[in-house]
Amino acid sequence: MLNVAIGDWVVATTSEDEMVHGYVGAIAWQHGVAFVHVIASDQDDIIGHQIEVKLSSVKTLPISGLESEDGIRSMIDIALGIKDEMWFMELTDTLLALQSNGSKTTTDNVISGFYANRLGVDQL
Repeated sequence: MLNVAIGDWVVATTSEDEMVHGYVGAIAWQHGVAFVHVIASDQDDIIGHQIEVKLSSVKTLPISGLESEDGIRSMIDIALGIKDEMWFMELTDTLLALQSNGSKTTTDNVISGFYANRLGVDQL
């Protein structure tokens, strides 16, 4: 049984062997497919759309990013990309709170498996 849930950030491969990066919007367990809202892909025309991928091709991404300024900035880029104003405001508040606490940044707090090059799915 795959460990994927609605809302998880994932990387998957389509039936046309295109890499997609996005979040799971729905799952049809009986058909073995997940519906992924694509935020990055090597096929530009599917970005911003929800596509169907086989569950066997889905790989969940590690939960991280709110521990460092770079991670929060990367998530802010995603929030801007999907036009989620509320999430953008929450992330901005989190970033300002982290900066006001004088927390260490970048490499001291980066979690293994987190890529800080914005939406660079080529490294996944």
